[in-house]
Amino acid sequence: MPSRRAVLATGASAGLAAVAGCLSSGHSFGTLETDPDSWRLSRFDLQNTGHNADATVPDDPEERWRVELESPGRDVAGLVVGEDVVVVGSEEEADRSLVALERDDGDVRWEDEDADVAAIALGDETVYATAEDGDVAAYDLGTGERDWEIAGESGSTSHGVWLRFDGETLYRGDDGRLTAYDTDSGDERWHRSGYGASAIDGDRLLRGNTGLTAYGSPTESVRFDDGGPEPRWEASERGHGTFPVVWEDRILVGARYWPLDDDSARLQAHRLDDGELEWELEFPGAYVTSPVIVGERAIFHVGRGGWDDDPDGPSMLMAVDREGTIDWELETEWERPTLAAVGEMVLVGGDADDTDLVAIDPTDGERRWERGLQGDSVQVASVSALAPVDGELFVGTGHSHVVAYG
Repeated sequence: MPSRRAVLATGASAGLAAVAGCLSSGHSFGTLETDPDSWRLSRFDLQNTGHNADATVPDDPEERWRVELESPGRDVAGLVVGEDVVVVGSEEEADRSLVALERDDGDVRWEDEDADVAAIALGDETVYATAEDGDVAAYDLGTGERDWEIAGESGSTSHGVWLRFDGETLYRGDDGRLTAYDTDSGDERWHRSGYGASAIDGDRLLRGNTGLTAYGSPTESVRFDDGGPEPRWEASERGHGTFPVVWEDRILVGARYWPLDDDSARLQAHRLDDGELEWELEFPGAYVTSPVIVGERAIFHVGRGGWDDDPDGPSMLMAVDREGTIDWELETEWERPTLAAVGEMVLVGGDADDTDLVAIDPTDGERRWERGLQGDSVQVASVSALAPVDGELFVGTGHSHVVAYG
């Protein structure tokens, strides 16, 4: 496998050569084919619904295998599932920072100990990975060989790093930048400053936080210094929030406002066609997660505690309908759990203050089953990534374990 430095040098030379001319002839926002037997992005699809609707997981799942990345205390920062492979990533300090596992038994197919992984995405035959410092790399899914690596730029990453993939273009976002790369070469197509969490729905790219912007597909040549998609509409707010979730003709985003004397968190619904605010729910002294969409319900978590010695109320898992009416509430001890949905089930990966992994009925909030994630070497576990596919569930933990249930 080529060294990290050699590949970066090659990528930099190619990038400099491309500055003089057009990096692309323009591109349209694409689509991502999803299927019940794979989980290719952190939120399943380009709309960030977090819902593998046509898949099911067992009603009484059993642990099939477990792999430890040999880096106690490090989160599994990325987890994607293909037809016969599970790819997971962690920080560079981990002994196994990027590793491909055989899906049936967890055996290692290949690994890259020099990677530094903040997020990953799965193409057809390629794994894309990015680090907090902005580097982006493409790996052959079968062999682990690097196809290309680019020394990219990064903004603040305090609220996360995201990768989205639509076939021809890879989108990397963090708190300060959204960058589009050509998936074949790694060449930069365009970038935009500002919050980089995004979703794609048809011919729109939605960049969100508390402020939302909808972009149309670029139609002319794109260069480093200009070009790229043009805004269709902007909905300006203040503060910071979660990435946008497309729910048919609405966009949902969880927001926490600044200044600090207004510590209310909100779940907001904007119209997809023009960005107008349809409704919002306010939760004092809380943190609101991005919802998962299951049919006519959006399910999200309102976390309190941890940072507040006198919280305004308990943490709650909640469901709302399309008009913002609360359907049900479930009191929890979690602060910022991980959510995913599969078929007619919502999966909640929590922290050590409550059950580690819970299956919830989306119609009424009832718990269907619970699982603890502790292994022989870990007595306290939290969930950092979930990937439910047809007949199986893969979980990444906050102590670098990857657990397969079936």
